[in-house]
Amino acid sequence: MDDELLHGYAGVALAAAGHGDVDTAISTVLTLPDEAPGRAGLAVALLAAIVRDGKVDLNRMRWLDELVAAADADPPRSASWPALRAGAAAMAVMFAAAQGRMHDPREAMAEVEKLAAEAGPGSPAAMLLDSARQGLGFMTAMREGDESSVQQLPEQIAQLREQAMTSLPQALPTADVLAALGDLMAANQSGADVLEPLRRVRAAAEGLAADDPLRGMVLEALASIGPLAGLPPEDLDGLHPADGTGGLHDPAIRLTQEAMLLLGGWEESDPAKIEQAVAKLREAVALTRPDDPQRPFHLSGLALTLLRRSEVTNSIAGLPEARDLLLEARELAGGAHHVQWAWINQIYSAVEQRLTGTGAVHQDAVMDALRGYIYQVMVQRDLAGATVAAREASREAASAARWALQAGDPAGAIAALDMGRGLALFSATEVGTIGRRLRDAGHTGLAGRWDAAVASGQPDQLPTALRREALAALTRDGESALLDPPELGEIQAALRALDADALVYLVPAPDDMPAIPGYAVIAPAAGPPSYMHLTGLRTADHDVERYLAASARRDIDVIDEEPAPDITFTGSLDKLCDWAWRAAIGPLIEKYLPRLGAPAGGRPPRLVLVPMGNLGLIPWQAARRADGRYAVELAAISYTASARMLCHAAAQNAVPLAPTGLVVGDPGTGGGVRSLPAARAEAYAIRRSFYPGARYVGRRADGSPSATGPGSAAEVTGWLTNTGPAAGAMLHLACHGFMATEGVPTAYVLLAGGDRLTAESLGPLMARTPQRQIGLVVLAACHTGQAINGYDEAYSLGTAFLAAGVRSVLSTQWSVPDSDTSVLMYMFHHFLMTRRRPVWAALRDAQLWMLDPHRQVPDRMPAELRHQLRTANPAAVVSWAGFLHWGR
Repeated sequence: MDDELLHGYAGVALAAAGHGDVDTAISTVLTLPDEAPGRAGLAVALLAAIVRDGKVDLNRMRWLDELVAAADADPPRSASWPALRAGAAAMAVMFAAAQGRMHDPREAMAEVEKLAAEAGPGSPAAMLLDSARQGLGFMTAMREGDESSVQQLPEQIAQLREQAMTSLPQALPTADVLAALGDLMAANQSGADVLEPLRRVRAAAEGLAADDPLRGMVLEALASIGPLAGLPPEDLDGLHPADGTGGLHDPAIRLTQEAMLLLGGWEESDPAKIEQAVAKLREAVALTRPDDPQRPFHLSGLALTLLRRSEVTNSIAGLPEARDLLLEARELAGGAHHVQWAWINQIYSAVEQRLTGTGAVHQDAVMDALRGYIYQVMVQRDLAGATVAAREASREAASAARWALQAGDPAGAIAALDMGRGLALFSATEVGTIGRRLRDAGHTGLAGRWDAAVASGQPDQLPTALRREALAALTRDGESALLDPPELGEIQAALRALDADALVYLVPAPDDMPAIPGYAVIAPAAGPPSYMHLTGLRTADHDVERYLAASARRDIDVIDEEPAPDITFTGSLDKLCDWAWRAAIGPLIEKYLPRLGAPAGGRPPRLVLVPMGNLGLIPWQAARRADGRYAVELAAISYTASARMLCHAAAQNAVPLAPTGLVVGDPGTGGGVRSLPAARAEAYAIRRSFYPGARYVGRRADGSPSATGPGSAAEVTGWLTNTGPAAGAMLHLACHGFMATEGVPTAYVLLAGGDRLTAESLGPLMARTPQRQIGLVVLAACHTGQAINGYDEAYSLGTAFLAAGVRSVLSTQWSVPDSDTSVLMYMFHHFLMTRRRPVWAALRDAQLWMLDPHRQVPDRMPAELRHQLRTANPAAVVSWAGFLHWGR
């Protein structure tokens, strides 16, 4: 062995011991011949220097795979080697995936799991293995559009931090940085404000040692993304963008980030900066191979920048190139299963629109974009993920619908609107049909796995990977109808089956576009679709804003005690009734319905409404004409989340009601909320008068507990899945209802002992017993009709019951007063069971009864309710208009 080689060995040994240049040492080892004596041992020593104390030297991650390979040529027999190898190899796999050298993160994850199995339980490498899992899980989620996993990232990182606290306290500062980054990613995905999460990331990074490479990497990244996120100058002090020499990022990704920095999120108006961005993006495209999964992203980014240049320079130069780039991106993406399909087609539509110069939207591209949104919603495994995936869909759908109407195409507008409505709800509805569709398409094995997962009743048994596999198989086999809205003929058949005259979308005018009106877009039960301009249909109207603000205040005030008469709310509601007539219902009843002729059989005209945006909070049945007559007196009004849900309701068989079922009356919640004595009286009277064979749980009218049960969640869920003939098909819940839109959205009724029955639990629960048939659920509780994840998603406790298979639902639009609405509920069941009226007609009859000054009180109405009737004002809008009918 010559002196030069011995000198190199000595340098490696010193570096491994912390007294030399590690980079030079790595280069020395990796350039040694494979057969050089001691090469494997030196590689092991360097790995120990790079990977120690549950952390990895980020600046040297790119050498890990080669050093592991060198060490494997003659692995040591020491007890510490398996853990060291597992940790180093796991980090090498994650780095390769991040660099794009492993195109499938799931393949990388499988390799990490193999390493974990080899290391064994309780391995010292556990922290690094978990870090690799988290990193690869995030890469998989981002690649596949798994919004649920992104939303759960902060919780998973918090668990990793807890692990570090007990086993590796020296790794806590690093865990703090990861936790802050997880919060930032989740905020960005959900559309929340990212300024505070960015500040927390900087504070955590600055808590690391000055020589920690993670500190420099994070602060350099903040310097790049901070301006795009709107960080003020004082938050950017001391930050410097990366120079791109670290080797930790894909060069094409780095170029795209630099271009975005120049463009300010594609809003830059300086032609010189735009040209610089175009040059960087051209270079990024040139660096990506045809099989690179990021190539569609780079192609689309360049096309979008060329579109921005066209807008700024008022020239179409470059747009033909942009179109070609997007066509290639579409071909590479391959269809709606690609996570960027919606984005690609949105840009394509905008480019085509500008190229034609007519202002017309490229309708095929728009519909393809909306299919992309629907696909991404359907592969989410929970409501939180579906909500994020659907965030942009309703806005794009409304825009496309307006363009279709300007082109005189109401059928196209209906299709576009429905593709942006109730997507999470539609996904929940379709879960039960996927197995059948797969079997029909010949995918029996996949169908069996799907059905088994559904039958488990556990949402996480239907993970994004399984959902994506099933939907990919169906769309490959031509089942694109799964993603498309029902055609006009299907909608009309559903309306006739439900004995309704028209489906009406109420589309508000954009608040920021005063020249554009609102619309009623109408699909009649027979005849061509049509639309009406509604210039007053604006949620920015003073009366609407006053009502919405008062409604929000009322919701806060009613939680702890029975509210006093709320003059602000009732006053705003009174004015809103007049606005609702002028803005929409008056033109529909007085101008449109007469064109349809009188309904057969003497029934009133019947509309099924799909109110878009904040219009979903308006009680349209209470719209009031100038002579004081309400819409409910002139027509019957029901609601649906979308045409899809209308067709879903019509396709189900009717379930006859018998004097059996389950009635829940004001269960004792264990404190924290006020009792509901009128609800107890209501529920007890309804059971005695109309459902003597039903089980009554909760508290009786006198406040004593029911002998048949306290009204627990287990009792209600047991009834929902009970297929016995004596169970009955009617559920009446008279209790507290709540909703939460912050964090993870949810809606629930509060049951005995504080148990919750949540909207998101209903689908998995009731999927266990698909043969169970429930005809009616009455949610006589607050907030049960309010959407919890955006008004255009229309996902509420009430619609969740519909998606789970219930035929008809009554739900509430606001915090309904306990005493005033108890009589309304009694009269609803009176008309339903005594007069044998359809559900929608029974609710309308009860509301008309409340308005009638000469109302006849049924002989068997109990004394408690008669007393409430005498002391209440049944004709007040707040007393009768808060309940809505959905479904059959």
